[in-house]
Amino acid sequence: MQNDLTESVQASIRPGEMVDVMYPGETNVKKQAYPAVVNTRFVQQFTNLGQGSSQFVISPNGGVSDMILQFALPTTAGGANYTSAALPTGWGYALINRISVRYGSSAQYFWSGSQVFLQNMLDAETDTKAAQLAQLGGAAAVAGAASGATALVYLKLPHNSCRADGKPLPFPSDLLVQPIVVTVELYGLNQIIVNQAAQAPLATAPTALASASLQVKQEMLTDTSDTLARRVDMNSHALTFPLPYFCQQETQVAISAAGPQSVNLTGFRAGEVKQIALWFSPTVVGGGTTVNAQVPGSGNYQPLFWSQMTDVTLTYNGEIFNRFDSGASQLWNLVEDQKSAAIQNMTAMNSGAGGSPAQTVQSYVKLDFAQVSLPDKRDSTLIHGKPKGWACAAAAA
Repeated sequence: MQNDLTESVQASIRPGEMVDVMYPGETNVKKQAYPAVVNTRFVQQFTNLGQGSSQFVISPNGGVSDMILQFALPTTAGGANYTSAALPTGWGYALINRISVRYGSSAQYFWSGSQVFLQNMLDAETDTKAAQLAQLGGAAAVAGAASGATALVYLKLPHNSCRADGKPLPFPSDLLVQPIVVTVELYGLNQIIVNQAAQAPLATAPTALASASLQVKQEMLTDTSDTLARRVDMNSHALTFPLPYFCQQETQVAISAAGPQSVNLTGFRAGEVKQIALWFSPTVVGGGTTVNAQVPGSGNYQPLFWSQMTDVTLTYNGEIFNRFDSGASQLWNLVEDQKSAAIQNMTAMNSGAGGSPAQTVQSYVKLDFAQVSLPDKRDSTLIHGKPKGWACAAAAA
């Protein structure tokens, strides 16, 4: 009797939605309102296989979700020479100089290849998936193994995500008057190939890809009468499309001295900042000596290889919001996500005679202003961050 009374009192004062956990019903079962099918038949070839940009126009037609880039290197049978050449893990992302997108008549937004790579690492559900995304983005290869090598890059844009758990809704391009325009700007192939014979660009390396394409996943309603424009007068209504998150273009800061470094980040003039992601790219990659590992065409361009930051402090107008000492960021980032803030089994390449591949673990740091917000809930749950202002992050590697 006391047990029943306790349960009754708890039930009467506890807030929450009543859910049936015994039988399926309206409170615990969902069903699709408007049937749809998917296709990946939309493929466009790059107009520029070497250094330069290619533009892709996606006409308004149903929902647009995932996009991938496919790169293929020339084969030695076609005359390509890969003597002393090496490709690190994820070379497909390194090949991207810049990506831009414009939705209809919206502003144009930009991201680098490294930033697209990091966003995929943030979105991946598990460490295993993150590592597989890196490997599919271009497996490590040396000399003849690079002949005909391929890379598959997931093109992360504001509306999509490589996640399967909590997949964002497709972008309703049918409501646009103008098309979606994606521009991909590549480096020359010879600018990203590591020269294992010397600390200089590889003169024999091919300058252009054998092929490259962009492929789009479309999600189409089976009955066009179900489209929103057919059911609602869009002349007097507007659709608000929730975004999982929206990353700004990366800010590069050169660090030239040992010890703690202070970095001022400005430009947060509107909206809220939920998170800042930091990654530290060393000049020397793979343990060898090189002119500059972060300059395309240097003979050792490997932008996806990062060193761990030991001490990180984030302040906002002088107030400390994040403090990570002695590498504690790895634990803090782990307990607030479903995976670690690191990518496993990445292969870096040495430049110069006698160099050999090196297995590395790449780490990054997430500095949160917002409460814990798992990636699979970001598009359906609005979690507020820090209002506009400025921030200062100090890090020591």
